[in-house]
Amino acid sequence: MSHKNEQSPSRPNILFIQTDQQRVDTLRSYGGQVCQTPNLNQLAEESVVFENAYTSCPVCTPARASMQTGMYPFKHGMQTNTYGMGSMVHELPDTSRLLSRQLQEQDYSIGYTGKWHLGFGPEIGKWLQGNTAYIRFPDIAAGNRSLPTDVGYEADDFAGHGGGGMGYPEFKKYLADNGLTWQEENKVSGHFEFHYASELTSPIESSVEYYLTERAIHYIDQFRDREDPFFFSLNFWGPHEPYVAPTEFLNWYRDVELEPWPNFYDDNKDKPSIHQIKKGNTKEWADFVPYIKHYYAAMSSIDAQVGRLMDYLKKHNLYDNTIIIFTADHGESLGIHGGLCDKSFFMYEETCRIPLIVKPASGLEESRTEASFVGTCDIHATILDLAGAGSPPKGSDGRSFAPMLDGETVAEWPDCVVTEGAGLEGAMFTQRMLRKDTYKYVFNCGDMDELYDLTNDPHEMTNLVKHEDYAGKLAELRQSLADWMVLHEDGLLKQFKRMRME
Repeated sequence: MSHKNEQSPSRPNILFIQTDQQRVDTLRSYGGQVCQTPNLNQLAEESVVFENAYTSCPVCTPARASMQTGMYPFKHGMQTNTYGMGSMVHELPDTSRLLSRQLQEQDYSIGYTGKWHLGFGPEIGKWLQGNTAYIRFPDIAAGNRSLPTDVGYEADDFAGHGGGGMGYPEFKKYLADNGLTWQEENKVSGHFEFHYASELTSPIESSVEYYLTERAIHYIDQFRDREDPFFFSLNFWGPHEPYVAPTEFLNWYRDVELEPWPNFYDDNKDKPSIHQIKKGNTKEWADFVPYIKHYYAAMSSIDAQVGRLMDYLKKHNLYDNTIIIFTADHGESLGIHGGLCDKSFFMYEETCRIPLIVKPASGLEESRTEASFVGTCDIHATILDLAGAGSPPKGSDGRSFAPMLDGETVAEWPDCVVTEGAGLEGAMFTQRMLRKDTYKYVFNCGDMDELYDLTNDPHEMTNLVKHEDYAGKLAELRQSLADWMVLHEDGLLKQFKRMRME
């Protein structure tokens, strides 16, 4: 049987795969040596690997909203996780600038499954406590809801954060319909708040990663029968905690000796005190090892499903007409700098730098690296460009790096990239991180700033912000950040200049 999409090579399909809270060192293409991801390794061999890709914000909702809008959190208003302190907007507004609406204008079939975290809908009022005990959120009162199908996707609607995805009724129905059960055993907990790790002893088919890949295949099966190309967004909940690892993949790491992170024994001298808000419950490396092994195994499980999806594309003659973009919303700490956990409040490489691997439709004969600074908003702009939409809407903060996929140089490409921070949960904390050349500058409002020379100090152990020899470099980077704020209409500019440049 012939399928229409197979016969339309002029306009590429786009497969967008996003993980949650993935460190770049889980991948061999970024220097990783322990975590096993053979399928992503193979994908990288045919792709452009962006060495200096950074998230717009190291928190789920803000970063994901930037992916959909092409704007920084200070513009789109989802500055922390939805229905949390500091977030001005809780349900992603449906506007013409959204990735989904822009792709619809290019006649793409668009699909989505997996983590969303850009809206809950009014149902949240039934269980959200604390903030709604005395007053209702306007979105809830108005009955607003922003889930993937509300903004144009043919999609699965998984409201809220998801907590790993195993609690949704759709997933439970999938298990029941296929005679599967969810068997989670050997739970490990205690290193940080609600984080835990466990072993999934039921078959691979009962894993959330397998289920999401099934859903992706379900939608692409429909799309490939159409004349128009497709865009499909597959969003894994992992390897974000809970670190649930199938037995098959956990076995790969049980007997592996893990060396401490190079910055694990940081004494945090001359570091912002706010970092300690994410301090774990232990300073012993051995206590972090079980979590890291489960984290690696969860990533290997995702990798296996990426491989299964690649096999599907090849089987149905779609692979060579599909651009594949693999990335993450942000990174993960796992005990860095003396036992820090989770993300936000610190702007270290492990949480701000993200993997970005892009396979052109026909693939490359061998992997190529790209050193230019790129960010989440640039991914949004690039997808639109690849789909034929041209430049992103006015006010967008990204530019298309599509020419780089062909080895071309983009004129006047920015020489820096910025990551924004606004805190998390009950603690608000304004930050801007600037990467330029081999340096990193972090503006920490209300706390000590940071300056790192990543050439001589790649693990960010020594804060040079008070070092006299770097006073000139500090002034230069502060001016660069101010210039960036002007260009991107960052409302923090006035306060930043008053606090750091007058």
